[in-house]
Amino acid sequence: MLRTPSRLVVLLCAAALGTALLAAPGSAAAPRAAQGVSKDTIDVVVLVADLDGLRASGLNLPAKLTTGNLTKRWQGYFDSFGKINGRSVKVTPVTWDPVDPKSFEPACVKATQDNKPFAVLNANGYRASSVGCLTVDNDTFMFFGEASYSELQEASGKKLVSLGVPAETAGKTGVAIVRRQNLFPKSAKIGILSGNEPAIKAAGDTSEAELKKAGYKIAQKTEINVVGQDAGAQARDAAAAVATMKAAGVDTVVVVVPFTVNSAFIDEAQKSGAGFQYMLIDAASSLCTQFGASRVPATVGTASVPCVTTWDTRAVNAKNAVKKDNAFEANCRKVMDAALNEKTQPGVPAGDVTDANGVTLTEDVAPNECVMADLFVKALKKAGKNPTTDKLYDAFLTIKNSPAAYMSNGEGGFSKTKTYFANQVHLETLNLASTSTPKDANGLYAGCPAPVNCWVPQLIGGTEWFPVQAGT
Repeated sequence: MLRTPSRLVVLLCAAALGTALLAAPGSAAAPRAAQGVSKDTIDVVVLVADLDGLRASGLNLPAKLTTGNLTKRWQGYFDSFGKINGRSVKVTPVTWDPVDPKSFEPACVKATQDNKPFAVLNANGYRASSVGCLTVDNDTFMFFGEASYSELQEASGKKLVSLGVPAETAGKTGVAIVRRQNLFPKSAKIGILSGNEPAIKAAGDTSEAELKKAGYKIAQKTEINVVGQDAGAQARDAAAAVATMKAAGVDTVVVVVPFTVNSAFIDEAQKSGAGFQYMLIDAASSLCTQFGASRVPATVGTASVPCVTTWDTRAVNAKNAVKKDNAFEANCRKVMDAALNEKTQPGVPAGDVTDANGVTLTEDVAPNECVMADLFVKALKKAGKNPTTDKLYDAFLTIKNSPAAYMSNGEGGFSKTKTYFANQVHLETLNLASTSTPKDANGLYAGCPAPVNCWVPQLIGGTEWFPVQAGT
């Protein structure tokens, strides 16, 4: 039922109006500050995995893998820039449970409604299908460190920019490299191992369409339920998909699901003697990163597992040596070393690794956080002293030829029609190593910088990097 305003409300409104009318010319009120913006700070929420919770539940994690250390990476990078237009960036962590698919939505609510930040950032691991909860449902700006997809970007409008190549673009670019390098014979019977998470599905669907357009036969496409089940159930479904593909006569498998799923598939294929040839197209969280490689079980055997990805693992170059830092990466390393009081080593996955001789190798820098902090600060400076998220979005799209760490051949940029940063991808192949692998004369472990599996970039026609194929 509608109610008439109380006499007190009417009087207060009249008084406010009178005050405004009596104000002297030129004394207009200062612009109202955007959410999360105060006189001294810009408040951002960073979404990080609840590693402390995993450890408390009994999961054995390296000592350095803590929620606090994930947060220190972000704060350390932001602190290194000092004040931006008179304000410092204040970081507040919000966690989700990596083994609980239902934890993403509560994390979204906590990030946007309980904290009300200027922006939300995530380097990796947060599920793409839950990004819309932040950008669409809660109208909050997000800088996402992994792969978006066209439907999400369109729905999010000026509330979303991303670091990684969008899912559809990853699929199109991957197939373009297959065609350019004749990686598959035209007689190949192709299977696609995809999933129902929107970004993964978009990459799988685009890969299927592009392969058909190129004249390849798709013998079987299997989508794993990666949204509604836990990791164990996903792995079981992936293993079961091997028999289905063998029955369909598949000889070549295009994989777009994460390592937690594809390793079970490849393991089962090895055990059953399927003899599949593989191609991974990177559209899933941490899939073809040095951390992802380190989590692939040794039971994949000697399978040749290549991946088309924008991420660089610092594995080895053409001289069979660990790649050296570019200037931007060297600064990332300096800042993270200071923030965590350590001395990072290239190519070592998060949490440190100890080799067969008892020598501990210290974890590498966190490249996504470093690149994202740099880009966010650049956009924030351009957004001016009275920033809004619309100004921030527009400022992002003016950033071109900006340096990058461990991705996109060391540089990337945005444009009016390109809301993601990466410009280039390359082809990597999985090298297998373990803590028992000896160190060779080049200081490597079976070609890896640390005694764990690694992705090694492949030179094709004298080049390692290829431009992304925009559009779908």
